[in-house]
Amino acid sequence: MNTLKRFQPQLTITKALISYIDPVLEVSYEPASELTIRTITSAIVAADPNIFTVSVFKPPTLEARTRAMRKREQQVLLRHFLFTFVIAIPTFIIGVVYMSLVPSQNQIRQYFMKPIWNGNASRAQWVLSFLATPVMVYGAGSFHRRSIKEIRTLWRKGSTTPVLRRFTRFGSMNLLVSNE
Repeated sequence: MNTLKRFQPQLTITKALISYIDPVLEVSYEPASELTIRTITSAIVAADPNIFTVSVFKPPTLEARTRAMRKREQQVLLRHFLFTFVIAIPTFIIGVVYMSLVPSQNQIRQYFMKPIWNGNASRAQWVLSFLATPVMVYGAGSFHRRSIKEIRTLWRKGSTTPVLRRFTRFGSMNLLVSNE
């Protein structure tokens, strides 16, 4: 910063270099024969060549930002899918294999079929309910959030969508997945 002060008043520092966390420095200058971008960059590098490197900052394009957003969304969906897949394994074993394919004399099946607490719900039904709850909350959470946004958009004050269409419209699969 001290090196750049010698170029003033032709050069104005619009965003100072405060820390290494945000290493972007913005300057504004009037180009002249003795003051060019090459002069400024060489002065910064000459201050300490071991620490400073200079490059022109190019903000990410719309396509690059869209690509990054798509990649983040895919990673979230992959995590949700893997979580749901891991929960589906014991659900399949308890709900299908032990309840349908294993003989009724099997001790494990009898254990799962025995009702617990004060009701007729079996252990298998309770276990399946406990396994399904995080899947509905976490695994399908992004669909729930999107469907809430969609409903808010349809029913916001001043919406131009006709009332009959608001009741019959399914704009995306989010509402359908969220209801399943």
